[in-house]
Amino acid sequence: MALLPPPSLAGIVRYFHIECASGGEVLVPATPCPEITFFIAGGSRLMLEAGLGPLIDRPMLGGPQTVPALVHWEAGTTFISALIEPGQFGRLFDADLVELRNFPVPVEAYLPHLPIRELEDGLRASRDPHYWLTLLSDWLLGLLAQRAGRVRPAFALPPGMLFQPTDDIATRCGLSVRQLERGMLASYGQSLRDERKMWRYVRALSMMLSLPPRRGLLTRIAMDCGYHDQAHMIRDFIHFTGRRPGSLLEEDDGSGLLRLFRYDDPHRQVVTGQV
Repeated sequence: MALLPPPSLAGIVRYFHIECASGGEVLVPATPCPEITFFIAGGSRLMLEAGLGPLIDRPMLGGPQTVPALVHWEAGTTFISALIEPGQFGRLFDADLVELRNFPVPVEAYLPHLPIRELEDGLRASRDPHYWLTLLSDWLLGLLAQRAGRVRPAFALPPGMLFQPTDDIATRCGLSVRQLERGMLASYGQSLRDERKMWRYVRALSMMLSLPPRRGLLTRIAMDCGYHDQAHMIRDFIHFTGRRPGSLLEEDDGSGLLRLFRYDDPHRQVVTGQV
């Protein structure tokens, strides 16, 4: 399930992802959105060359995921994640997004002061996904209220500015190029160049998920999303998902490996920003 946040969190939370009673291997694609996840049942292990990593079954924070990851969900795994809008993470958490990039960490180890026990108990006491969303939304709003006036305004580029020339962005923000890059790393967890590359891929993936298959679709998407050509888009997709864009949406052997690309409407519309 992918559910929109309440209006009070619009612009801070992109959407909530809720997984119910799942299990097995899953491909997690790259995403520019940091997140916080609460497990209600089961847990997740990173699949490493040497075998499965340690079980993660407690609340965790993650920065932007810049490469795909293979994970193994324990049978019956249930969780809710809040995907935070890029540039807004610092309004909620005192965390270094560069440190968290591609490396989720337990909340209680990284930010031991956060009040998570009561929220965990409330989530695990209910079976209603919409109630989980309400609990987590209220908790996040509480963090915002506590931090109001105590943190600097988040450095976030206005919509549509990301792909403007770097010098023009810096001038409009009243910064030097060096200050702009420092702000990007602090608020987004990656450089301006890498953020542009990721958002180009995100836009292309959203179009692939939204549009019906047809001849020439990938070429049209590549052009519309600013790639030099289709080969350029293919290279980026392999980097961010481990799959070529065409095979990514065609492969479905029933294993559930690509379940995070298999949202049905209206959840797909939430993920792709069509609502």
